[in-house]
Amino acid sequence: MPAEVLAVQSRRAGRMRKAQIAQHVIAAFVLVNAGIEHGAHSPLAIAEIIAGGMLIVSVLRERLQRGEHQHGIAWVELAGAAMVAVEAIEKTKGPHHVSFVILSFIQPLILFMFAIFDAQIGHARYLKADDDFLEQRTRLLFRRRIRWASIRSFAVEGHKIVLEGVRDLSLLDAVDRHAAVQWTVEQLRRRGIPESVTNESPGGVRDAGEREKDRPAILLDRGPE
Repeated sequence: MPAEVLAVQSRRAGRMRKAQIAQHVIAAFVLVNAGIEHGAHSPLAIAEIIAGGMLIVSVLRERLQRGEHQHGIAWVELAGAAMVAVEAIEKTKGPHHVSFVILSFIQPLILFMFAIFDAQIGHARYLKADDDFLEQRTRLLFRRRIRWASIRSFAVEGHKIVLEGVRDLSLLDAVDRHAAVQWTVEQLRRRGIPESVTNESPGGVRDAGEREKDRPAILLDRGPE
């Protein structure tokens, strides 16, 4: 059976991205204002105004195209990297130790890398099913592999899939939790793993217990004492 992959969008990453964009926008206005104060004849002032303006335009562009699936370069991050690079140039004016200069340009370099490889980073979060394993990677630096043979049964509880024999699988961070849960359930069923009955399911343990409670008490004839 060929491996199947489901791309997963992270809620956590989305929140971090929104917070980062908000911080960049505030910094962009500060940078544009600083460039205006430095005067139009200074090359650094012109760079400050251009970098801040690029970021503001990129944020507006993303807001207008919200909901559309995008590939390639992340223009907001690219403009943010340009803005931070200009700030680094401003900080390193004059004599400084080499280590300070290097550290000042690490952040813009990282932002440039994130901007260029944005599409690849977006596809780095996924669920993958092959012949032997179910693989979950919803964080960039961590992944989890579950051997199908170790799963005795499964049950769905909201955003979580309870797996008997191994640790439960949580899909809380997925933007489309329902689709992720349904995809995983389908993979489990294809491999013949039985679905266990939860307490909330019809005919489950809770229903059986309630039926036991509803049965009339039977008085046994113990005979004359």
